[in-house]
Amino acid sequence: MKVFFDTSVIIAAFVSAHPRHENSLHWLQRVKKKEIEGIISVHSLIEIYSILTALPLSPKIYPSLAVNLIKENVLKDFVTVKYNTDDCISLLDELLSNNITGGASYDGLILYAARKMKIDRILTLNVNDFVRISPQLAKIIAEP
Repeated sequence: MKVFFDTSVIIAAFVSAHPRHENSLHWLQRVKKKEIEGIISVHSLIEIYSILTALPLSPKIYPSLAVNLIKENVLKDFVTVKYNTDDCISLLDELLSNNITGGASYDGLILYAARKMKIDRILTLNVNDFVRISPQLAKIIAEP
């Protein structure tokens, strides 16, 4: 089974204080055990780093730890979906035709990557936003 992970699920898996930590960690562990194929957008790698290093946690997650977490728990085990200029132009046209604006555009980028890979399930903690952006994917968008 091909499972696409939104950034929100990776963050919850990494942060034990997160209310969705256990469920998210379970899915991350399934990828590490090769029970499922984990797929993630290349955009999410930077987003994970940005969020981890900005969270008001004690102790703080320093850049070196954030990079190590990404390299050891994502890059080693996940397929990473990349974009090219044509992909971005197609996405811009989709965003325009669906009247998607602001920060939701980044969710559109993540969903575009998921569609490129013909996945079986999309995991996110932002189900309503994802369904609004790509209603045709509603049947495969779920929380962990």
